[in-house]
Amino acid sequence: MIIAEIGSVHDGSFGNALKLIELASECKADIVKFQMHLANQETLKNAPNPSYFNDESRYNYFKRTQFSDDKWIRIINHCKKRKISFMCSIFSSDSLRKLINFGVKNIKIPSGEVSNIPLLMDVNKHRHLNVFLSTGMSAWPEIDKALKTLKNNKVILMQCTSNYPCEDKNVGLNILTEMKKKYRKKYKYGFSDHSIGSEAAICSLVYGAQYVEKHITFSRKMYGSDAKFAMEPKEFSNF
Repeated sequence: MIIAEIGSVHDGSFGNALKLIELASECKADIVKFQMHLANQETLKNAPNPSYFNDESRYNYFKRTQFSDDKWIRIINHCKKRKISFMCSIFSSDSLRKLINFGVKNIKIPSGEVSNIPLLMDVNKHRHLNVFLSTGMSAWPEIDKALKTLKNNKVILMQCTSNYPCEDKNVGLNILTEMKKKYRKKYKYGFSDHSIGSEAAICSLVYGAQYVEKHITFSRKMYGSDAKFAMEPKEFSNF
């Protein structure tokens, strides 16, 4: 299964979000993934800025690019219309609650939230969810604790390296082998790829990845944190 990660590359434009869904569908992706950021729940107004936000604060960026409930429903319905599954990363219990109310079943736990046990406990209350657990910032004990907390969910364990972009030598495909050895057939496995190009993603299939996630964008010149290492349309279609 191929996951097209839109993330925040839409830059708060509802029109861009819809067109990116269409692009992912045309490129034959199976799942399209967004991120639901709620500024008031996730960050302080005076939080330090990462280097790629020079013109606005992190708080203002999340505030500016978040969608209303009505627009999220229209985004989800547009995915249904284009016959592509919808997935969304959560960063707070409020975003989880919204997505549950929208009828979403594919939830992504991003790498930075693996140790957020209160959030994982809320996820675990909903047995019907497909939970994609990204591991880019976690040691084995943290992953073990997260999996124990998510005992009621169907978990897809995603190998990930949280470097943007990620050098080929750091993609960690060997970790997929270690995951399969450690957890055996208890989970399905996937690869969230932040490297440039398609080589690592394709090679992950040999290591047992059943889900492969790559970022997609109209152009790597777009604003924000995701576009610079994402695939442009022709690249994604070829991939």
